[in-house]
Amino acid sequence: MKLLEVQDLHKEYYKDDKTSIKVLSNINFSVKKGEIFVIIGPNGSGKTTLLRILGLLEFPTRAKIQYRGKDISKISRKEVVNYRRNLSFVRQKPVVRNTSVFNNIAYGLKVRGMRYRDYVENVNNIIDFIGLKGMENKNARTLSGGEMQRVAIAMNFVIEPEIYLLDEVSANLDPMNIKLLEEFIMKIKQDKEKTIIMSTHDPIEAIKYADRIAVLNNGQFTQIGTPNEIFTAPKDEFTALFVGYENILSGIAEIDEKTGLNQIKINELIVTASSQIEGRVKVCIRPESIGIVKDPPKNTSYRNTFKGQIENIRDLGNICHVIVRCGSEKFLTTITELSKKKLELKIGSDVFINFKATDVKIL
Repeated sequence: MKLLEVQDLHKEYYKDDKTSIKVLSNINFSVKKGEIFVIIGPNGSGKTTLLRILGLLEFPTRAKIQYRGKDISKISRKEVVNYRRNLSFVRQKPVVRNTSVFNNIAYGLKVRGMRYRDYVENVNNIIDFIGLKGMENKNARTLSGGEMQRVAIAMNFVIEPEIYLLDEVSANLDPMNIKLLEEFIMKIKQDKEKTIIMSTHDPIEAIKYADRIAVLNNGQFTQIGTPNEIFTAPKDEFTALFVGYENILSGIAEIDEKTGLNQIKINELIVTASSQIEGRVKVCIRPESIGIVKDPPKNTSYRNTFKGQIENIRDLGNICHVIVRCGSEKFLTTITELSKKKLELKIGSDVFINFKATDVKIL
């Protein structure tokens, strides 16, 4: 089910001399209920403006924005208020109100018409969860920067809206609060009832959370797809350079009791990793960590060796990107132009790829 659908969105700002600055153009996408849709792009690409428009904090120059099938780009002020109560907009630089920790976190629930007796337990539970128990009555603005950030995060997650709009929320967080934010997001992801639309300039953060990724450059989407599609098959040079062209695969991880190593089942492939994370995971391997040879390697220390066939070769000056299909999966390797010539690599060549267990990053 399409929860939110955007068609032909454009945004321009007009200057005093009646000239305009184009910020967003020809934006088209839809988001399903329960999906995490991540918008990645460099600073100045239009990410914040797009999220503000989705939150009706500002309006597009032209667009059709449908929420549950209803066009919300042209609704009354009262309808705007009702729509906003279905979402939470978490800004890059969180702010708190000049009142107690408890009142800050309870504020969103109060304005939504909840009574004290109905929300007091939820507020106290989330205060405990963020590690501020005993500080309920302290003025939030007297707390340390990190504590204040935790209050701001809790303010937006306690209201449990249908849609969370997260604008580069981890950019100014310390490691402890990034971990807290991750716990909130993962809890929402498992629930499948709430929807997250978030922006980031960090490709690794996008991989960690996203069901789908949209790449935004100069106000336009250059590509929309799953993390694996974006990172293994970028459609243009900008996308390839921006995402770092990673190998990202999804699988089920389980620790081997005999070796203590992690065995990740990715369709018919078993990838060995040193990380101890189990369950459903995303596997990331940098292209430069993957070796490529023509003959089966002997006496190698590499824990992962797979036979495959070259599907594509992209010449990039002194280096080459070689895409190798191993069964159901594709791997991107990076080698020098000299190595390619020595190995006589061509599209269709049978090869072996290999990489170490320590080179496998698990998210």
